[in-house]
Amino acid sequence: MKSSCWKSLFAARATLPDLPYWDDAPQLPPVERELIAASIQQFQLGEGADGSGLRRRAAQSALAKADPDFIPSLQLFIQEEQRHSRDLGRFLDREGIPRLKRHWVDGVFRRVRRLAGLELCLTVLVTAEIIAVPYYTGLAAATTSPLLQAICRQILADEADHLLYQAFNLSRLRMARRSWRRCEMTACWMFLRGTLMVVWRGHGRVLRAGGYNWTRFRQECECLLAEVMSATNLRTAAESDRTPSAAREVRVAGTQPALRAE
Repeated sequence: MKSSCWKSLFAARATLPDLPYWDDAPQLPPVERELIAASIQQFQLGEGADGSGLRRRAAQSALAKADPDFIPSLQLFIQEEQRHSRDLGRFLDREGIPRLKRHWVDGVFRRVRRLAGLELCLTVLVTAEIIAVPYYTGLAAATTSPLLQAICRQILADEADHLLYQAFNLSRLRMARRSWRRCEMTACWMFLRGTLMVVWRGHGRVLRAGGYNWTRFRQECECLLAEVMSATNLRTAAESDRTPSAAREVRVAGTQPALRAE
């Protein structure tokens, strides 16, 4: 898979038609609104980073010098993440739920990214995208809103490619630097597990309503991290010409989400 292919994929998705149901009347029942409103507020804020720090680090990286399509593909990736935030924000506005301007969890993630180099910044993003898979799966199951369910399905389809895209970029960064691999892997696992506990504390009610318990949530996230880390260790992750849509599947309805190379 090459950066030019990712650029083409993200560019094509930027022109997709708007989701249906936007003209429907607001319809969250009071009980459901109380359950999910604060959770969506926080995820909407987290999806809305402007990406300026990531772009700056990327522009200074060896990948930018070696691959002319790396920065354009990254910019389109950032725009896709921002579309998630816009759709969630529009949903909040439509339901009369105020948007958050700040949250301490989002602040911690932003500070970590500001202090990080490109590789660690991408690793933090991977952690957030891994957690997004069970979260939006659970949210879609917990709501009766056709619009919110459609938003969740769209985000899940995007995140499946995002995980492969980040594995692709991380593999290229790590191929040039083989030292400290075991320490890096340990740090990734520790960061994920710490983040899982924070997310479960803040969003466990929504996840439980969507059919998750702590064990299922943790195992699905750990399964995805293991597959992403495995992909970053394979030279083929950086050199394959396969199209991303054929190279992956996130099984939203199944018991275990997975990245699958066909």
